Amino acid sequence: MEALIVGAERAFAERGFHGASIGYICQCAGRTTGAFYSNYDSKLKLFLDVFRRHSDRTADYIDERIAQVDTERDLAPQLARIFADIFNSAHLDARWVFIHLEFRLMALRDREAAVALVEHEQWFSRRIGTMLDALFERCGHRPALPGTELAGLLGAMTRGVKLDRAIYAMGGVEDPLSSDQVAGALEGLFRSVV
Repeated sequence: MEALIVGAERAFAERGFHGASIGYICQCAGRTTGAFYSNYDSKLKLFLDVFRRHSDRTADYIDERIAQVDTERDLAPQLARIFADIFNSAHLDARWVFIHLEFRLMALRDREAAVALVEHEQWFSRRIGTMLDALFERCGHRPALPGTELAGLLGAMTRGVKLDRAIYAMGGVEDPLSSDQVAGALEGLFRSVV
């Protein structure tokens, strides 16, 4: 199944959800169509697994970084750096931008995709929010926003910044937001919340 997910990630990034046929996905995965049908009953379910896999990697990365926060120091710059590094890193590369945008466009046109995306984003915000709430509790902070709401806001910001950066790169134009500017803006956000 892992090979199908890896192959599907490549196929969806290259051709989009509708353009990536099951045959092409299997070709990218080095598997037969029988392997697809023995694991999935729809292309959307495979697409969701691709999406979840990437989200799991991102959440695991955030969890590792939050575990390293020094609770004796000011939280705002530390949290700002963690999330700025996500905005700035190759961890969320061009494939992520294509796949994420593809999912959002599908959700605007297809109720089943919309329900799946909303459920996924709520799950992801709760996962990151739980990490943030635990950190704030360890530090004795009562944030102005619950962790889940803060995570939802950070998710929306990440999507916007990554999409703009991909467009600027495609257009051969330097990104107007430097890594330091992003970190500074995030630090201001965390200061206002914490």
